[in-house]
Amino acid sequence: MILKRVLDFLFGTKEGSPVQMVPVGLGSASTTVPVAVIHGNRPGKTLLVTGGSDGDEYAGMEAAYAIIERFGGGDFAGKLVVIPVVNMPGFLDECSQNPLDQRFPKMVFPGKVNGTPTERLMHWFVSGYANHADAWIDLHGGAITEGLHPFLWLYESGVYEVDLLAQKFFRSADVDTVIFEKVGKGSRAGTLADRGCLYVIAESGDRGCRAEEDIARHAGWTVALMAAMGMVDAPTETPRQSQPRVLRRAAIVSVPYEGIWYPADLSDSAVEKGMRLGVCVRLDGTDAREIVAPADGIVLWWKQTMAMRPGDVLAAIGTD
Repeated sequence: MILKRVLDFLFGTKEGSPVQMVPVGLGSASTTVPVAVIHGNRPGKTLLVTGGSDGDEYAGMEAAYAIIERFGGGDFAGKLVVIPVVNMPGFLDECSQNPLDQRFPKMVFPGKVNGTPTERLMHWFVSGYANHADAWIDLHGGAITEGLHPFLWLYESGVYEVDLLAQKFFRSADVDTVIFEKVGKGSRAGTLADRGCLYVIAESGDRGCRAEEDIARHAGWTVALMAAMGMVDAPTETPRQSQPRVLRRAAIVSVPYEGIWYPADLSDSAVEKGMRLGVCVRLDGTDAREIVAPADGIVLWWKQTMAMRPGDVLAAIGTD
């Protein structure tokens, strides 16, 4: 099934496919983005599903195509808009950012009609799709350089109906770790919530891999959100025996200088304050520093490769 999705994408959609390649002008360049707009067989809400906001996070892209295959016949209520690869320039260049201006689409909102390539891409996306959704689930994972433990990241917005949907969703989803962070003023999540749209960041998969379990987790979370929105019936699987751990923020551990990173074994997600996360060393072999966890919590993602550059994140810790 994965090979079939890739071949359809590379060589053109088959007759009757809901995926259309939509041209997007980026100023001095242009691209085409795969978009599927699927209408259900009864009235309901609109869910926006995206993958590939970072161009090298592949499990979410695969899951988006799996959702198109599963619901392409319209057996649900409402409307599904699925964009499997938002950052097409990054995807084709095999990098997280947009290589046309080195910006990250996930960091740009709402974009500008006459801005940089990434600003133009996000203006097209936000004005055409995000502004018209009742919920948006953005499927992410660890980039090629990152390890990751699966989690959902949502925002407490102060908008009652949006926050109610958020809690209904994550308490029914098959997830162990949830960040439910107070929304920042003027943020993407806050702006969308004011328009009645829930924004969800879903994280599954690491090192740019597309393991079947990570693809299935993304797809399962998407279906769980559809169920919370009344678009499909709730899954009939055995109910969860425990609720997810709900954390309130992510503490970011940043690179102290350009150099070499030696990460610790972080396969166990739980950490305590002061626990060693790894060691940094300058390129000339001096100034070795032990990097420790800033608080008790859960390791969300961490850098696994050696090179440290200014702006890199060494680890993110979900805390109470």
